[in-house]
Amino acid sequence: MGMNFEIFTIEVIIWVLPLVLISVGIGFILGRELVLRGENRRIRREREKMLKAMQVIVSSTEQLTSDVDTHNTELASVEKTVSDLPVTGDFDNIQSVLIKHINAVVESNMRLEDDLVVTRYQLEEQAQELDRTRVEARTDALSGLSNRKAFDETLQFMISKYNREGDEFSVVLCDVDHFKRINDTHGHQSGDSVVSILGTALRQYVRPVDHVFRFGGDEFAILLVGLSEENARRAAARIRAAVERTNFDVGIHGARVAVTLSMGMAFPRVDDTIETVFDRADQALYASKSGGRNQLHAWDIQGETLTVCR
Repeated sequence: MGMNFEIFTIEVIIWVLPLVLISVGIGFILGRELVLRGENRRIRREREKMLKAMQVIVSSTEQLTSDVDTHNTELASVEKTVSDLPVTGDFDNIQSVLIKHINAVVESNMRLEDDLVVTRYQLEEQAQELDRTRVEARTDALSGLSNRKAFDETLQFMISKYNREGDEFSVVLCDVDHFKRINDTHGHQSGDSVVSILGTALRQYVRPVDHVFRFGGDEFAILLVGLSEENARRAAARIRAAVERTNFDVGIHGARVAVTLSMGMAFPRVDDTIETVFDRADQALYASKSGGRNQLHAWDIQGETLTVCR
């Protein structure tokens, strides 16, 4: 019987200890957040780490809550078995002590389960807030598109997938033609409206699997995913034509402003980095601007021949 008492005591420690460890872990994580506040770049890295850590803890607490519930069911069965045992004399006292300790463990587990539920809810809220912050750090407020940081990260990912699995994609750089003239003629508010409308339009003109970014000013980028060279050229040409047909009624007294894009396209090669594939797309963009604007120039898939796409 003494051994049984020790077993139940150990079980109490086993189920209470995880809550202590979780509390310490939460305190450590949140403490790091406070210490690192004010260092923007480092904060973003730490937030990502914290988000991952919180997701692991949330998953662990969910599992632990389930385990506690199962353990309580098993203890209830043990209590019934002990209560039903026919005992006399000194064993009657031992039976009472065992039942008392079983009930104490069950009550402790119930409190632990409540604590885990509260902790998991709080962690999920904090994780959602961190995730919102991460999204905001990669989003351009004016256009609603992803920003340059997100572009660099996504392009690096696409290059890695291309090198490992051969997944096709293309890089399309875009400049709004005569954007300075729009600002000078109609005002910067009209220029901002052009950027906002264009951000919405570009999202509509691409597929859900594609990615659209704004670098700042009048510069945009598109990553077309999984298209052959010919289909990618056609898709980019359709985007250019669709923007030309889009209404931009943002001028003085609601006057329509003509908005067109100069575009340059490049495809990845096995030896590419972010800089090299971007540089080829930028060269193609420059060819479109110097060739009269409102054009799409594209390299062939080997990156050897640059042509205009109609």
